[in-house]
Amino acid sequence: MRSLAELPYLPSPDSVIRAAFRLARLKRGELVADLGCGDGRALVIAAREYEAYAVGVELNPLLVKLALRECILAGVRGKVEVVHGDLFLFDVSRFDVIYCYPSPAVSRRLTLKLISECKPGCRVVIHDHPLIAVEPVKVVTLPSHGPHIHKIYLYVSGISWPQA
Repeated sequence: MRSLAELPYLPSPDSVIRAAFRLARLKRGELVADLGCGDGRALVIAAREYEAYAVGVELNPLLVKLALRECILAGVRGKVEVVHGDLFLFDVSRFDVIYCYPSPAVSRRLTLKLISECKPGCRVVIHDHPLIAVEPVKVVTLPSHGPHIHKIYLYVSGISWPQA
């Protein structure tokens, strides 16, 4: 099991999540995963605004409870699932879209996982810390309210990396 220090809670702003889902062209009825779902905000946006079914995986048990609470409060509990577990042990092979805001410490392992598990055509959107040794299809930058410029990387399985 990964440590919480290796996978810190770094919430993406809602504007970044919305831009990422637009970039991925998330469609109604698709299956989306948020690897390291934190407080569940991406799950809520995917379910409420896109009518997708969203599954989040989160290592921190307190954040799992928070994500479930946020989904209930947003009225999307029936359209989401929150799994308490290690994202590296979570099977992503069935998903149409995967969202993640990874720590740089896990980028290499995350890349290898996605290359080996994603089905053809799966769209992967990564906030700020790109995957290693694979080419994004597109990169979008978004200003923040401070000096930081957010980057969103779109990868497509079968284009950004060959099928396993």
